Parts: sequence; C-alpha cells; structure tokens
Amino acid sequence: MNRRLIALTAAVIVLTGSAAVVQAQESSWIHIRVDEADGVKVNVNLPMSLVEIAMEVAQDHVFGDHHGIDIGRHHDLELADLRRMWEELRLAGDAEYVVVDDDDEHVRIYRQDDTVHIEVDDNDGDEKVRLQIPFSVVDVLLEGEGDELNLAAALREMANANDGQILQVQDGDTDVNIWIDTNPQG
Repeated sequence: MNRRLIALTAAVIVLTGSAAVVQAQESSWIHIRVDEADGVKVNVNLPMSLVEIAMEVAQDHVFGDHHGIDIGRHHDLELADLRRMWEELRLAGDAEYVVVDDDDEHVRIYRQDDTVHIEVDDNDGDEKVRLQIPFSVVDVLLEGEGDELNLAAALREMANANDGQILQVQDGDTDVNIWIDTNPQG
C-alpha cells in the first residue's frame, strides 16, 4: 500500500471513531421519574447535551468564568487532599468502605468493579436510597489543576460511562428514579 492510501485509511478510521463518540454522547438521555403516592407523576427526559449546556449557563451565572466549582473558595477542603484520598480509594480495589447500623437506618458504601455504591435503608423498610457513581466520572471531576471541580467533564463522562440507573430513592410516599440511556422515551 502506498503512504497516501494508508494516511487516508487512518484518517477515515479516526473520523469515523470520533463521529461514533460524538454520536454516542449526543444520543444519551437522562431520565427523571417521580411518582407520588397521591397520583402525581413527573417525567423528565432530556438529551445529555442539553443538560450540559444548561449546567454551563448556570455555572457561568453562579461561578463566573470558572470551568468548574472552586471548592477552595467555598469550603475548608483542599482539592489536592481530595485528589489524594481518591487515588487511595482507586488503589484499594473492591471493598466495603462504610457500614453503619443504628436504630433508624442501615448505610452501606462500597466499591464493586469500577463503581461506588451508596445504599441507605431505614429499618422500617419504607425508605431506600441507591446511588451508583462510576469511578471514571469522579476521575474527570477531579482532573485538572488548582481547586476547581470539572463539572462539565464529569457530566460528559456520566453520559458516556453510565447506561443505566444512577439514583433511586423510595420513601414510602414517593419514588424517584434517575437513569441514563440512549432511548429518548426512557
């Protein structure tokens, strides 16, 4: 093969791959369902690209020209410390990090594969919270320099990394479900 044909083939592969990534991101949707015991139902279905734009607009109004949230200005937590703690969690592998049992509830925070799971159950069985956070989302949230969290990148990564349930809350009277998939209708 001549070099021009090899270069053209490589360019087509790169462009096709890039288009597939863009198409995958653009076709991801976030769904929010709220069902109340009194019959009220709320259904929200939004393309992740719209959510990202809305976050950028809100971020500009709230935080100015920053690309993320500057936690150094708003909290006593240094992002460098948070990054170091996160790196240690990455190295720990699958583990159960926190288990709390008391008279009112059971809390469990654990890692399975590359996902952090947070589960909270009240002891009556009426209230449940389930949250799943892919490691890759936290990685991009914490990437960069300084004291800024990169929310836009984390949102993009959530769309790319998570095709499924993110949050589920049941409190006896209300069920809330948030998930991401490629189906506009959910």
